[in-house]
Amino acid sequence: MPIQNKTMLITYSDSLGNNLKDLYDNLEEHFGDAIGGVHLLPFFPSTGDRGFAPVDYDEVDSAFGDWEDVKRLGEKYYLM
Repeated sequence: MPIQNKTMLITYSDSLGNNLKDLYDNLEEHFGDAIGGVHLLPFFPSTGDRGFAPVDYDEVDSAFGDWEDVKRLGEKYYLM
């Protein structure tokens, strides 16, 4: 998806809810088309540092959801 001239939200997976599904639902319900992209801060399994010490780049931390949740966000929003 090409980047748009809209707001880019920088967020953790659990900042607007408990997980990626909640994030998507909150964006849809409260922000509509105002958000053009989402910069997801680390959502990988991690040993600390709020996700910035990942142990596996191939997995989504199960507390946040799964790759299908990331894909769903990417279908609607430009993802970083």
